[in-house]
Amino acid sequence: MEEVLNIINPMTSTVFWSVIVFILLIVVLWRFVLKPVNRIIAKRQEEIQESVNIADKQKLDAQEFIEGQKVQLEAVKKEARQIIEDSKAAARKIKDEIEEKASEKSRLILDSALEEIKAERDRSVVAVKNQIIEIAMDATERIIGKSLSEEEHKKLIEESLKEVQRI
Repeated sequence: MEEVLNIINPMTSTVFWSVIVFILLIVVLWRFVLKPVNRIIAKRQEEIQESVNIADKQKLDAQEFIEGQKVQLEAVKKEARQIIEDSKAAARKIKDEIEEKASEKSRLILDSALEEIKAERDRSVVAVKNQIIEIAMDATERIIGKSLSEEEHKKLIEESLKEVQRI
């Protein structure tokens, strides 16, 4: 039984030294391990928090940049629409000017053609009158049997033509 008691009741000196060593071990660990580890952990937490803050700031900056780009894009789109509208207006103006010039040119060509037709008609009328005068002179010479002077013939025929035109 003594052995059992020895097992159950260890030597007090061994327990005492075990407690002392344990306490020393805790103090040494606290002093040389836990404090530096805590400092490293705190420093790492600060670095992580700083990184998170920087990331948040960069995210906000990126969002502001995106919003700025959207505003610029809208401004560029508006400017592009305005340029297109101005181009269309300029094209319509040029088209109208071309049409107006073409209309004016065709009117001038038509007026010129009408003048030529009128001049040709007048020449034709004069030529027909001259032919009628010659025919009438030949006919009157045959009918009258005598020759009138050319001036008398023309005068007689012109008077006849005037009378015909009045009717």
